[in-house]
Amino acid sequence: MHVTPTGGRVLPKQTVYLRKVAKGRKEHFTGHFVVGEPGDERILDIESHTELMVGLVLSARRDVVALENQVPFRWLADNGRPATHFFDFRANLADGTRIAVMVKSAHRLKSERLRRELEAVARQVTPDFADRVVVMTEKHLDRIEVHNAEIMHEMRESEPSVDAAARREIQALHGEISIDRLQDAIGAGGQGFRAIVRLLRTGVLELAGPQRISPDAIVRRRTI
Repeated sequence: MHVTPTGGRVLPKQTVYLRKVAKGRKEHFTGHFVVGEPGDERILDIESHTELMVGLVLSARRDVVALENQVPFRWLADNGRPATHFFDFRANLADGTRIAVMVKSAHRLKSERLRRELEAVARQVTPDFADRVVVMTEKHLDRIEVHNAEIMHEMRESEPSVDAAARREIQALHGEISIDRLQDAIGAGGQGFRAIVRLLRTGVLELAGPQRISPDAIVRRRTI
């Protein structure tokens, strides 16, 4: 939910799917998360914790400009009959590339039958649907990237006055600085930390190497 400057509230839009997405099941993780910029957000339903983590990581990557989920693709099964495979995600990149993503648990991928089916689907994907197909499991997720994606998603909602103070402070920034020192310079306590995270999310700042976003992390202005 986005709170406008006048105090109004803009709710995220619910995505409409062509298949029923599992919700509220006791036997495994289900839920949803929000993508897009505040004021223009959509709710994406997910059916596993791995799917949630993959979705957050993809949406946090700077080259991903749009993220779709449960994208239907028509293909021919081994018996010659038409079938529909729903790709968990399709990531649209800034350069126009589209990547269709299958999310599976590493345990399930041990099934030869499942691997054959996924390979058959991938072989039939044409450039009008996606430029390439990838399979992602929990083993493909980097812990640092997951942590940073989660914290950037949690702190994405703007606080205009603090965000403005953070932007003013970094105008004179040369070289690298720890987040806690930059937070002290902004002078807004915990809100200053959240503003720094938003600057990392939008690419105004960047981390100086692979590291978890934390008070000790080192950041710098991003050069394009």
